[in-house]
Amino acid sequence: MFYYALPFTIDEDKARAIFRRWTAGPLMAKELEKGAEIVSFDKIYFPVYQFKRDVDGREKVEIRPAKGTTLAGMQELKIPPGDITLYDASFNTGDARVEDVEINMDAYLEDLPGTGKEQALIYFPIYQITYRFNNEEYTAVLDGSGGAVYTSTFPTRSSFPYAMVAGVGFGIAFVGALLGGMVDAIFFILVLIGLGVSIFLGHRVTKEA
Repeated sequence: MFYYALPFTIDEDKARAIFRRWTAGPLMAKELEKGAEIVSFDKIYFPVYQFKRDVDGREKVEIRPAKGTTLAGMQELKIPPGDITLYDASFNTGDARVEDVEINMDAYLEDLPGTGKEQALIYFPIYQITYRFNNEEYTAVLDGSGGAVYTSTFPTRSSFPYAMVAGVGFGIAFVGALLGGMVDAIFFILVLIGLGVSIFLGHRVTKEA
């Protein structure tokens, strides 16, 4: 088995900026960007196994954590080819914490597809972020090489405004279709108006929420 490490290419300042942009996403709670209080921002080399498998003549790469964890994204990490380096005594981990391996590779072999081609232990760079919002704590993982953010739960904005917008637009369209079929075809224009209202109000809700 080979031992590798993927160096950090994103420093902590940039990682914090990426996290702040993530908190401003369209699915996040309205005040999350301003109200998220960072509790901890840990720089970690997390051990994962990379399995290269031959599945029906095609190579498939599987990632599995080499340490017990509930962190999101540990099986979704993307390891860019060519960027890894040998992990030995000469590798400089800097100020990052190196997590110990807890799970033997053999624990995964029976459940993997295809036949084995190559396998390696890779120390992957992540930022483990704990933050507090509205008296609740959440955890996110930020890829220290690519910048992707992984999380299992996060504060979301209310769906009520979107449901209300959809209801208004559907109501107008329904009335238009009903009157168009029973009274005069000109009322079918209300269907288009209902669609337009939904798009317009949806844009306003997204912008203001």
